[in-house]
Amino acid sequence: MSLLLRALVLPAIFMLAACSYGPERTALALGNVVAKPQSHQLAVTLEYRRVREPTGALNTFPDGGIRKVIHREARVYLCDLDRGTAELVATIPDFAGIPHPKSVWIQGWQADALYFSLFGYGGDRHSGDDLSDERRLFFRITPDGRVLEIDELPEGLERGRNSGPAQSPPFLRWSAGHLDIEIAIDALFSETTRRARLTFDSETGEPRLSMP
Repeated sequence: MSLLLRALVLPAIFMLAACSYGPERTALALGNVVAKPQSHQLAVTLEYRRVREPTGALNTFPDGGIRKVIHREARVYLCDLDRGTAELVATIPDFAGIPHPKSVWIQGWQADALYFSLFGYGGDRHSGDDLSDERRLFFRITPDGRVLEIDELPEGLERGRNSGPAQSPPFLRWSAGHLDIEIAIDALFSETTRRARLTFDSETGEPRLSMP
């Protein structure tokens, strides 16, 4: 190999090695958990992403680098402890086009309809910062399973309390970990606390409900 060719090829090889990405993997994050009042139902949000982590000296300098997002979507699951089921009830691919999505968030219930929102960095349009995305999108999941985008949330949305029963049973108390949720069923109305556990598979995001 001539000196000129080496001078051109070797730096190129070094640059490729220094600006590469690792294998594709799944990155999940739980959003929030909201119970439907006077029921044994829980709504749970999940942020699902397929990513590649940066590798190499240039890609990770100075703070670890920025991962490459291959695919992302917002998910909403409904857990019904009376039926022993946990199912996916809403999927929003690419977070509906919000360029810097921050979260998918359950807002509450009205009758049998469930409401949730998607939003970006900076909170809302009234309290943003230099990274804020003013778009905040609202959705309704109808009792027959349709997912509809709406202009604004209705008033009077209800949320089950996690700190104690509002009036009478049924009541759920939950504690969320990294990818699992422990649920105490009617803990304040029984001498024996029954505990269920909802866990999400770290690769697929599929839920698994373990009943007492």
